[in-house]
Amino acid sequence: MILRRTHEMVSGDLSAALARQPSSENTVVSLHTQVADYTMDGERFALLSAWGGRQEVTLDNRRIAVDDDTWLPIPSGPAAVRIRGAEPVNVLTVLFRKGMPEEVLGAMLTPDDRLLDEGEVQASATLPFIPHLQTHDRGVTPVLLFIRRHCEMGLNDPLWFEEQFAFLLERMLARHRDVLQRARGVPVRRAATRREILRRVSLATDFIHSNFDKPLMLGDMARAAFLSRHHFLRLFKHIHDVTPHEYLQRKRTTVAGRLLRGSEMAVEDIVKVVGFDSRSTLFRALRRFHGVTPRECRRAADSLTFMGGMGAAAA
Repeated sequence: MILRRTHEMVSGDLSAALARQPSSENTVVSLHTQVADYTMDGERFALLSAWGGRQEVTLDNRRIAVDDDTWLPIPSGPAAVRIRGAEPVNVLTVLFRKGMPEEVLGAMLTPDDRLLDEGEVQASATLPFIPHLQTHDRGVTPVLLFIRRHCEMGLNDPLWFEEQFAFLLERMLARHRDVLQRARGVPVRRAATRREILRRVSLATDFIHSNFDKPLMLGDMARAAFLSRHHFLRLFKHIHDVTPHEYLQRKRTTVAGRLLRGSEMAVEDIVKVVGFDSRSTLFRALRRFHGVTPRECRRAADSLTFMGGMGAAAA
């Protein structure tokens, strides 16, 4: 296993270095950098995460921003990553060795997990994950942080990372089951229709997380999901138990809380950065979603966590 530690890669284009890593080996990219670029060819299942900034991922002609609130699974397909930060960003990207996810999940998947619409069971394990942002929770996130901590310590033990990656895949499958359980509440008959609805709503949540700092309207979010405003509003609430506007405001509030606690930015500047239209809107949202004022948030021991409906139990 090749582990790229923080001090080995601090900036520049990392694509060539990644291309040299055999697909038969697990690979970790652990960075603390303001500037970096790299591409993934899609031969291996990847998971991307970032803290203190963002990784901007171009995937399927979409731009997706991975930040402190989210992680991104990429089961297949090429992706280009760009990192540009005013401060160094902590990046953890995991590339599983080729075939490992199928091996681990194949041993775990129950017949119910593999059941098709017609009632048949798939002959081989197929990765159930879709390339959409997932919010941090108490299942997957602690494993990511544990791996990141050992990367920063300089550990380069292939067997240790193999064990941790298998555990990470198990937690990801448990998270996926929770997501599907919530989606079963959507009043449609066919499982294929339900999966398509989940995919489209996920396009909208990706759009919200990646563009929350812009003046978004319901129509903008509905177009990202390729749905009418009426159907989008109804389906989004079925899956997330909140309206798209509430989801957006919670995202903005969480980012504002991080800036209040982790920077000396004035409240007026934070309001503009996160997309609120006024100082009073920020005050109301902080009180509603987190029960604190900006002053209390700035003095708090811990940052605010994102509360976004599905899988919202924060780590």
